[in-house]
Amino acid sequence: MKLFQTISDWAADNFARPWFLMSHIVWWTIWLALPVEPFPYGLLTMILSLEAILLSGLILNATNRQGEEDREIIEKDLTLDGKSHTLLEQIWNKLHEGENKL
Repeated sequence: MKLFQTISDWAADNFARPWFLMSHIVWWTIWLALPVEPFPYGLLTMILSLEAILLSGLILNATNRQGEEDREIIEKDLTLDGKSHTLLEQIWNKLHEGENKL
């Protein structure tokens, strides 16, 4: 599970970069310009669909983990030295309200 989390974090950090988008534009332009396969590009469609499924799953997992870490930090701050942090309590309550609506 730790390996999957590491891969998810790496994917979320690196695949949201301009170089990733540009490399895809170049790659798919070459694919379409060269006679790799005839129209209607069934293989191209399958590859792009699988990539989208994998990337969305990895990025959603990384985002979910970041949300859990944020909640833990807020909870820790709320109980720090027995002090009452009203702003953090309000944020914490809003987070719980959002979870209960799901």
